[in-house]
Amino acid sequence: MNTRLLSLVFAPFALGTSAFIYIGLIEPMSRDLGVGIASVGQLQTVFALACGIGGPILARLLSKFDRKRLLLCVLTILVFMNVGSAIAPDLIIIGSIRFTAGFFAALTLPLASTLAVSLVPEADRPKAIATVLAGYTLAFLIGMPAGSILGDVYGWRSAFWLAAAIAGVALVVIGLFAPAHIHVPQPGASSFRRALQGENPKFMLITMLGFAGTFATVSYIGPVITASTGITGSGIAAIQISTGLGSLLGLPAGAMLAKLSARTALTTLLAVVLLTQLLFSVGMLFDLAAFSIPVLVFTMAFNSAALFGTSPVIQTQLAQAAGPAATIAFALNGSMIYSGQGIGSSMGGAVTSSIGLGWTGFSGAIAVVLALVVARRLSV
Repeated sequence: MNTRLLSLVFAPFALGTSAFIYIGLIEPMSRDLGVGIASVGQLQTVFALACGIGGPILARLLSKFDRKRLLLCVLTILVFMNVGSAIAPDLIIIGSIRFTAGFFAALTLPLASTLAVSLVPEADRPKAIATVLAGYTLAFLIGMPAGSILGDVYGWRSAFWLAAAIAGVALVVIGLFAPAHIHVPQPGASSFRRALQGENPKFMLITMLGFAGTFATVSYIGPVITASTGITGSGIAAIQISTGLGSLLGLPAGAMLAKLSARTALTTLLAVVLLTQLLFSVGMLFDLAAFSIPVLVFTMAFNSAALFGTSPVIQTQLAQAAGPAATIAFALNGSMIYSGQGIGSSMGGAVTSSIGLGWTGFSGAIAVVLALVVARRLSV
């Protein structure tokens, strides 16, 4: 058991929990803050777009610094972001805090991925990346449901205190066990060209479109669960666990599919994402009676599994093509993840405000179709 590698799992665990801790509590937050559901959903847009902007910029400006120390700084910022969100008086201040912190939080995954691949030979990179990304599955499996339960019992602000505590634990664990003194070459224009060579721009576009499609619904998962099943309060947390279970299965599945051609692997995974996005809307627009909960659990689990399965496939291809510019490639792809989340959240909010929450799945499906078109054009 590689303790140094396992310690890095806590980085995406802290990031994922911090990013999504409130999404099962959108309705109580909207009531307490006196704003609409779509407005609360835009907190994810603010955080994700800030991450999308900050990632590539900071990856270049801070490349000469030790990777571990940078990661510890980012985790400290996540702690303060969650504490600030817990005590903020209104939505505007919460959004401002999350935007400011999101600019730096973008470095979490690139830094953790760079540290992970430094610990293993090239042949084991897919497994190392999948291991680190498993921290996201913990966020969906443990962090978000726990936040929903805590928020239902003690109020939504308590969920942000939980996220701050998880980020604090990650700070300690990584400080103690993660590898130190890992540096990468100072990137110049040639590093960015290396990171974007070959099929890498297509992979990054697929990442953005896939996450945009999914987050058109996932950003509003609390209201989606209620609209599909009538379940409210702590019951939302029980349904949320299916997302964590799906992501837990998706990462090893993606690592195995990475052995196939990227075109085949991504086409298969994106087809599943497309199907599940359509099922989200079917569950909300039609009364499925006794089948509503099983269909939603299936939809959430397989949607998460397929989306997370794309990450090892894409990250492996990026690392192979970028070589020493892998950190820049990871940062750029991370920017696409966050941009996709922001675009999806905005798209879902616009659809919810204009024609209703039930149509968010169909809007997300459009973005996934575009991702499939790009995947079919890959030559690897």
